[in-house]
Amino acid sequence: MRSIILLLVFGVLGFLFYESSSFLEAGSGIAIFLYGIMCLKNGFGNFSTFIERVLKKWANTATKSLIFGAISTMIMQSSGLVSVLAISFLAAGFITLGQGIGIIFGANLGTTIVAWVIAIAGVKFDISSVTMPLLVFGVILNLQNSKNAKAFGSILCGIGFFFLGISLVKSGFNELKDIVDIAQYGQISGMKGVFLFVFIGIVLTVIMQSSNASLLVAITILAAGQMSYENALGFAIGSNIGSTVMAIIGSIGTNIAGKRLAAAHLLFNSITALVAVVFLQQMIFVVREFCSVVGIANDDYILQLTAFHTLFNIVGIVLMMPFIGKMVYFLEKFIVDKKSKEYEPMYINDSIVSYPDTAIEALHNEMEHLYDNCFLVLTYSLGFTRKEIHSNTPFREIIAHKKLYKKDIDLDNLYKISIKNLFDKMFDFATTAQTYIHDKEQMNKIAHIKNAARRAVESIHQLKMLHRNLKEAAQTNNESLEEIYNEIRIDLAEVLRSIENLEKSSDENIQLILASIRKGSALLDQEDDNAISKVEKLILENKISANNASSILNDIDTANKVSKDLLAMTQHLYAADYTPITPA
Repeated sequence: MRSIILLLVFGVLGFLFYESSSFLEAGSGIAIFLYGIMCLKNGFGNFSTFIERVLKKWANTATKSLIFGAISTMIMQSSGLVSVLAISFLAAGFITLGQGIGIIFGANLGTTIVAWVIAIAGVKFDISSVTMPLLVFGVILNLQNSKNAKAFGSILCGIGFFFLGISLVKSGFNELKDIVDIAQYGQISGMKGVFLFVFIGIVLTVIMQSSNASLLVAITILAAGQMSYENALGFAIGSNIGSTVMAIIGSIGTNIAGKRLAAAHLLFNSITALVAVVFLQQMIFVVREFCSVVGIANDDYILQLTAFHTLFNIVGIVLMMPFIGKMVYFLEKFIVDKKSKEYEPMYINDSIVSYPDTAIEALHNEMEHLYDNCFLVLTYSLGFTRKEIHSNTPFREIIAHKKLYKKDIDLDNLYKISIKNLFDKMFDFATTAQTYIHDKEQMNKIAHIKNAARRAVESIHQLKMLHRNLKEAAQTNNESLEEIYNEIRIDLAEVLRSIENLEKSSDENIQLILASIRKGSALLDQEDDNAISKVEKLILENKISANNASSILNDIDTANKVSKDLLAMTQHLYAADYTPITPA
C-alpha cells in the first residue's frame, strides 16, 4: 500500500513539474532546504559525545533544559531532531521526564529563532550568493579523512543548502503567482480560513517532517502576496502541531518514559495552538504594537508573522512552565506500561545506540535491571525474600523461624523470559554500540558491563542445578544433611547481602566492601578444600550415606561457582582495578 501511495505521489509531482517550471523550482527549493537540514543533522551527529556531555551538564534543571533545547534547536535547525534526542536520552535514564519536558519547551523556542533566520536572512535579503562558497568549502572538507573535517564539511554544506533552498522556493513562488492564482485559495477570510490553514500547516509539516520547511512555504507564499496574513498565522500554528509527529514517531521504539515525553510534546503544542487560536485577535494586536515599537512597518507581514510565531510559543512556555510537575504526575499516572517491566529492556533502545556516553549509561542501568531479575531468582532459590536479604537479621535465625519454599515457581521458564531474554538484547545492543565507539576507556566500560552481565547470568545457570537439592534438603528428616545445605544457603545469602550493601554505601565503604569481597573469594577456595574432610567425617559418623557424598560435594562446588560469578559481576561494575576471578 505504501509503495502504491509513493508511486501516486511521484506521478502527481512529475505531472506538476512537467506543466510548470516554476512549481519545479519551488519544489526543488523545498527538497534542497530539507537536504540542508539533513546535512546539518549528520554534521552535528558526529559531535554526539559532546552533545551528550553538554546535555548532562545543562539539563539538571527545567530552566537549563529549556535553554539547552532552544540553543541546540537554533544550531541544528531542527526541533524534531532535538525532540527525538530528548526522548532517547530520557528512555536511557539519562534525564528525568521533567528535564525532558524542559528541552521540548526550549526546542519550540529555538524554532522561532530559525523562523527569524528564514524571514530576515532568507526572504528579506538575498544571500544565495554566499551559499556557493559554503558548498565549495563544505565539499572540500567532506573529502578529507578526518572525522571532524567531514563533520564541519557537512555543517557548511547544510547551511549552504539551507539558504539555497530558501532562495529557490522564494523565486519559484514569485514566478508561480504569475501563472496560477494561488491567492484565490489563500485569501479565505475569517476563522474559517484560519482553521483551514491550521489543518494545512499540520498536514504539510507531517509530510515534510519539518516545521521549518512548512514555515518556509508559509513565509514565501505570504511574501508573494498569495496568502492573507491571518491565514498565514493559522499555517504557523498548524506547523507547530505537526512538528510533534516526528517526536511521536521517534518514541515508537522507546520505553514508556519516551512515550510520555512524546505525549508531553503533543500536549504542549496542542495547548499552545489552542491558546493562539482563541486569543488570535489579542495576539495580533500585541504583535502590531511590538512591531511598531521596534520599527517594523505595519505592512511588513513577513516579520509580523515571525513575531507572532515567537509570541505564541513564548506565551505557551510561560503558561506551562509552572505546571511541569503536574504534567509529569499526569503523564506518569495515565500513560502506564502494560507490559511486564521485568521481562523487557527498560533503558536500551536503537535510537541511542550511536551516542556513546548515553549508550553506556543506558547499558549500565539495564545491567542493574538484569541484576534485579537475577536477585529475585537467587533469593527464591535460596528460600529467602528480598526483605530478609536487606535486613540485618542473621540468616540462621531467619531459617529457624520460617517455612522455606512456600511458593512453587517454574524456575526454567522464569530464567528464560526474565533473564536470558534480557541478556540477549543487552549483548546485541552492547555489540552494536561498540561499532560507534573509538575511545579506549569507553570500550573498556562496555566490556566490563558485558562481562558483568555474563557472570550474573552464569550464576543463575549454575544455581538452577543446585536449586532442587536445596529444596529437597529443606524438607528432609536428616538433620546433618539439612545443616550442610543450610550452610550453603547461608553462604550464598551473605554474598547477596554484601552486594546489596554496595548500593547503600559511600565511596569509602564501597572500597572496604570490595576488599572484603575479594577476601571472601579467596576463602571460597579454602572452604572447598575443607568440604571433602567435612563430608568424610559425616559418613564415618553415619550421619549421611555414601550416596549423598558426591551430590553434596558437587553442590558445594556449584555454590562456590555461583559465589565467584556474583563476586566477579560486582567487581566488573564497581572496581576500577578489576582482576578476574577464575571459577574453581
